[in-house]
Amino acid sequence: MADAIEVEGLVKRYRLKSAVDDVSLSVAEGEAFGYVGPNGAGKTTTIRCMLGLVQPTAGTIRILGHDVATDLRAVLAEVGHLPGEFGLWPQLTGAECLDYLGALQHRPPVRRRELCDRLELSQTDLRRQVRLYSRGMKQKIGIIQAFQHDPRVLVLDEPTEGLDPVMKEQFVGLLAEHRQTGGTIFLSSHILSEVEETTERVAVLKAGRIVRTGATADLTGERVRQCTLVLKQPLDDAAALDIEGVSHLESDGLRHRFEFRGDMEPLMRRLGTFAVQEFLSEPEHLAETFFEIYRDAGEERAR
Repeated sequence: MADAIEVEGLVKRYRLKSAVDDVSLSVAEGEAFGYVGPNGAGKTTTIRCMLGLVQPTAGTIRILGHDVATDLRAVLAEVGHLPGEFGLWPQLTGAECLDYLGALQHRPPVRRRELCDRLELSQTDLRRQVRLYSRGMKQKIGIIQAFQHDPRVLVLDEPTEGLDPVMKEQFVGLLAEHRQTGGTIFLSSHILSEVEETTERVAVLKAGRIVRTGATADLTGERVRQCTLVLKQPLDDAAALDIEGVSHLESDGLRHRFEFRGDMEPLMRRLGTFAVQEFLSEPEHLAETFFEIYRDAGEERAR
């Protein structure tokens, strides 16, 4: 499968400070890729370079085969972008904002009406000036303008800021549909649960450098599980839970809590010999993995 996004050796310096330092990554067509890190890690600077809003100090960027430095018009026609700090013109109406932003996309807004209906933005709302909008309504305009021209690639920076839970669910549905039609997603966020829900591969950024790239699932629950076991009667043998992969065992009467790494099958076979009342196994979430990666990266730099 061809790469929709190719970033090679990207560097962006502001005087003596490197906002992005030798970042290389690729995103295949049809892939949902997460780009995570705390505020100030370089996520937004990377995106601005990808869209020609900032000129890189070094490196090359291609989107759908188009070099951003030499063929930006072709890039913008194929990309839907939602910036992290999405600003609108307060004196314009919502419809006027969508018209103006659509004119910059070089493709007709074929999905605008459908998107307004799905995000519950009525024609009356669109005729009002943006200065009267809530934060959530402004974010809806941002989402609509990113999707309205049916782009092949979505580049989204903190896309759910200001949305209520119902609208977040609608947005996640839009992302899923985009993937189903072969579209590509590049999603930058510090909301780790959002990245975990919507992407299949992720890069972790720290101080302008990528410190880990891998499948989202590999960075989460398949490595560590938090387990709770409740029995109907006490264990006959205190060492009954001495099983490969079990660690940090804490027992309180009939309740036993522990971490488990590895293949679950041997554990489940052993549990089948117990009088089990309840068993809960929760995968490690991206948040825990994220902080572990950051800690490991800091220790490596300190050596």
